[in-house]
Amino acid sequence: MKKTILAIGSVALSGCLLFAFAGCGTVNKAKSMKGEEVTEDVWDAAMAGTAYETETSVALPVQTVADETAEAPNYKAEFEIKMKYEFATEGGEIFGQTVEAMEANLEMNASSEVVIANNAMHFNMDYSVKVDGSENLLALMGMEEAVSEDGNVELYISFADPVGFFIKDGEGNWISASAAGDLSEMAETMYEACLGILDQSALVGAFAEYSYSEEKKGYVAADGDLSASGGGASLNIGGELIYKFKDGKLGAIYSQASMNMAEEGMSGGMEAEVGLVYTYGGQSVTLPSVA
Repeated sequence: MKKTILAIGSVALSGCLLFAFAGCGTVNKAKSMKGEEVTEDVWDAAMAGTAYETETSVALPVQTVADETAEAPNYKAEFEIKMKYEFATEGGEIFGQTVEAMEANLEMNASSEVVIANNAMHFNMDYSVKVDGSENLLALMGMEEAVSEDGNVELYISFADPVGFFIKDGEGNWISASAAGDLSEMAETMYEACLGILDQSALVGAFAEYSYSEEKKGYVAADGDLSASGGGASLNIGGELIYKFKDGKLGAIYSQASMNMAEEGMSGGMEAEVGLVYTYGGQSVTLPSVA
């Protein structure tokens, strides 16, 4: 699935790179939250507070809290992503090469809750992914047929030494696993997509690179539109990434991105929104019993 998504982007943009922090409850909560203005020391402490501690990070996509005296991580993160993507070519000569008419459509929606407490994590996500299009483009993306899958990913991680990873087998029983690789490819992709933005501790020390926007209700990392046209071609890209602080902690992240293009017999469009809302304290994780 990861290869599929990358292939769609590669074909659609024809070498033009677009990076969007891309993604209804949690989206709306993150978007509407009014963030506070904070000082640099509050920024650093808040970003560090989104890390989740592990005594060993072998085979786990997590970071170890640098300060061993720091308060043990205890928070809940609600996450939602909504994304639609379309791409088509009319066929014929495009950029000096003869191509067939082809089209593809991608729709992805996911919502999850992650609880970090007691030196452990509970992850639960519902997702829906659909990829369809013409046979020739699906083959170019390495797909034999269209994909339509709804699913759930639920797992536990114990960060105690040794690290424990717990997932459900086909009969619904909890079993020990060596790593996320024991999940299905789709489930692993959705799991990594969520955890990839959960820990924002890498932004400690980056306060000067962001500015508070009253209009956007938070600190803006990227806010602007790009448009160009000429010779029958057009490209419009818009996006924003906003960090919002509440009670001196990172309260929410909101992001949206859009793209529309029409050039040399190609057309494409993308819309995405992501929302992430944090709740600190009062959380607990009880690991499942394993037969």
